[in-house]
Amino acid sequence: MTDVELYNSAVTFLLSFKNVTKQDLDKHLLSEHEKPKDLKIIYRCLCESAQNRQMSTRVIGNSIGGVANLKKILYDFDPHQVATTYKKDDTEILLADIKQKLNPKGKFRTETKSLWPQFCKSIIDSAHFLKSFDTADNFYEWANFFAKDVRAKPALPLMISVEIAGIGFPLACDFLKELGFDEYGKPDVHLKDIFQALKVIDINEKSVIKQDYTTLKVIDRIAKANNVTPYAIDKIFWLIGSGNFYSTGKNIGRQKQNFINQIIK
Repeated sequence: MTDVELYNSAVTFLLSFKNVTKQDLDKHLLSEHEKPKDLKIIYRCLCESAQNRQMSTRVIGNSIGGVANLKKILYDFDPHQVATTYKKDDTEILLADIKQKLNPKGKFRTETKSLWPQFCKSIIDSAHFLKSFDTADNFYEWANFFAKDVRAKPALPLMISVEIAGIGFPLACDFLKELGFDEYGKPDVHLKDIFQALKVIDINEKSVIKQDYTTLKVIDRIAKANNVTPYAIDKIFWLIGSGNFYSTGKNIGRQKQNFINQIIK
């Protein structure tokens, strides 16, 4: 099966559901995000990405009324001020400040491998990562150097994942995608499962980073073959995996295995 046939099959599959229209689908294939012009918003987006790992949203965001409330601790999400206040190894100090000033609800575990200390490490690392940029435009000038070159593109999320603890390669891709870089898709479990089952990527590859890297490259390849953005490819297969047409409030249920079975058949 060619990349064009795979993409068209995915579109046809989604449109085969009676409650899904082409307008519903198209609404999800264009990025709704515009690159924010404030470095503080970029920093807040990184903090939001950091809480998207595992159960962090429920444990962290819900316990403090949302990540946005961290502005009371993080100088209204000013990465330069945060990096000045908290050194790279000041996780416990930030943890204590959050507990005292935000009074999180529920269990507040402080063991090193617990979610809260890991999240605080991500917050501090994110600030130190962004402090080298004076403005949002300065950040985009740097990021665009990688995003606009298909050969260099994987290096950007890789660097972010190395610089910031808790934000792995897929989350770094998701951060860039949600920031407005439609050059990126997220190599998440839905896409990897589908691509492995259809032998688009190596089913025997055990290295997670190689799986993620290869998936990102496949997203690019399918996008180029169909003259659409990697963002659109991400959404097509994510919608099959999740069934959640969040922009229209419709849900077709998880259809990953049904799609795989249909293609294989």
